[in-house]
Amino acid sequence: MDRPGVDRLAARGLISAAARDEALALIEPPRRWGLWAGRLIGAVGAALVLSGIVYFFAFNWNEIPPLAKLGAIAALIAAACLAVFPGFGQHGFEPAAAAAVTLVGVFLAVAGQIYQTGADAWTLFAAWAGLTLAFALLACSAATWAVWIAVAAVTVITWWDQTQPADAALHIGRNLSLMALFGLALGAREALASRGFAWPAARWTRFYLALPALAAATQLAFVLIDKGGGFSPAEWTATALVVFTLAAMGALYRYAIPDVVMLSAVTLAGCAIADFALFRLLASGSGHAHLGTFFAMGLATLALFAAAVAWLRAVSRRMEARP
Repeated sequence: MDRPGVDRLAARGLISAAARDEALALIEPPRRWGLWAGRLIGAVGAALVLSGIVYFFAFNWNEIPPLAKLGAIAALIAAACLAVFPGFGQHGFEPAAAAAVTLVGVFLAVAGQIYQTGADAWTLFAAWAGLTLAFALLACSAATWAVWIAVAAVTVITWWDQTQPADAALHIGRNLSLMALFGLALGAREALASRGFAWPAARWTRFYLALPALAAATQLAFVLIDKGGGFSPAEWTATALVVFTLAAMGALYRYAIPDVVMLSAVTLAGCAIADFALFRLLASGSGHAHLGTFFAMGLATLALFAAAVAWLRAVSRRMEARP
């Protein structure tokens, strides 16, 4: 039994308010904050140690021999792997697993600086993601996957920026690629969590994957709306994918996996897109916005977001009463 289950029982009148309070005290004892504080301190400590390693090499770059640079980082990678190997899939080893993945990128960056290969930056991140994929699969760690997905996202962004011309097609392709990356990862996360896997079920992983997908879809919608009419088949396809992404995520977190916070994020993205489309429609007649346009947009924005908040409140009440 978890807190949402207790809240549903109380909303249906099956338990009293006193019973609800007593049940919540058992499920979430007052000292639970210590567990979260310990995890937070551990995560911050691991991040500070990794940052210290990076800045140590950056500050003392000229004084350290090449072999010492690569050897020290390789030793740290080996130490992290030895620390995580006995407990793949256990929470206590997540900082070590994430550190191992991060240090592989530091090793590649140092090797590239020493030997000056002249390769584009995206190849570094692509090699980083490729070399650590198997380790991330074995680690069964949310923190490790968070690092790996961040590296993969940087690979996608830098590839588009460094290999494609700076035009509308770049923005469309880059945002579609990010939507695909984070969307597939989010789908895998929800599928694994629904099948009882504990390591991807932490709620922060849902936000970590869903919010970038929504941001990419929103930015892509802005690019398409700003372009106006005369869409090519590829642009019509991108428009359909944006609509499908928002509709699918809205339906998922409204019916299949009720989550009012995620539904609010999807609604916010939809409202932002609708608001920008309305602004472009009002300003398209004269080519620029007048004072009346901004006044009308203010009223429309208030009405749009007020309606969204009212709808979310109603949906939230229905979610709480859902058996």
